[in-house]
This record gives sequence, structure tokens and C-alpha cells, in this order.
Amino acid sequence: MGKNATLLIHEATLEDGLEDEAVEKRHSTTSQAIGIGMKMNAEFIMLNHFSQRYAKIPLFSEDFNDRVGISFDHMRIRFGDFRILPRLIPPLKALFAEEIGEMEERRGRRELKQMKGVIAESNEEQRTPNAGKTGKGSKREPEDPTQDVGSKRLKTN
Repeated sequence: MGKNATLLIHEATLEDGLEDEAVEKRHSTTSQAIGIGMKMNAEFIMLNHFSQRYAKIPLFSEDFNDRVGISFDHMRIRFGDFRILPRLIPPLKALFAEEIGEMEERRGRRELKQMKGVIAESNEEQRTPNAGKTGKGSKREPEDPTQDVGSKRLKTN
């Protein structure tokens, strides 16, 4: 449905890198929204619904092209003017430079935190290489030191 549409209006509530949160909250990231529009072969993709909690404007990724624009509350545009919207991105970047800088900083901290988590997991796996593993080569359970040693019988031939 929607193949070759003239216009796709798609929410892009979350920035790229928050895909898990987007799924959990039933929203989309900027790149996900653009990707859907490209798959649909939409003539123009209008992104909207930028969460006030996250950003006033989306972070502009490489996905942005001459077929993608962003909308704001109470914005009006005629179909014939869609191609003007991508030319507004440089001035919007200048207007919201401080907010974009803050979002990029938050994204950097989030990526660093994720990397630290992956490193910590890797280090934990290296410290306990047999943890959770069973089968050939796994270590025997230690014997209970309170077990009566005298009750063990040795097999003799």
C-alpha cells in the first residue's frame, strides 16, 4: 500500500541509534522513516512528530536527500513546493546549531556507554570461560567435603 505515493508523511520521533527504544515505544527513527519512504518509492517524504522530550529538530543523517523534508507545527506547504524544503536544511542547522550540538553530544555519550557495556560483557566472558557451558570438556562438580569417604568402594579385579 502506498507504492509510488506523491507524499509520505511519516513520524520520526527518535534519532538514529535509538532503534530498540523506537520499537518499544512504537515509533520510528529518522532513518527508518526515510527508508520506508524510499521502499515505497514516494516522490517526497515529510518527517514530523519530533518528540519534545528528545529534540526540536532531527539529527540530519546521510539519508536526507532532495526527497526528504521536515515539518513543524502549524506549517503549511503546497504540493508544488516540496522541492524547496530540502534547501531549508542548511539554515535550519544554523538556527538549531546549539540543540544539534547537544543531541550529538548525547548520542556520543550513549554510544560510549554502549561500547563500555560490550567491553564489560567481553571481559566477564574471558574471566569465566566455562560459565554456563556444559558438555565435553566441562569441569566436574567439586565433591562434597562432608561426604563419608569410608563409604566409597574401590573396584578391584
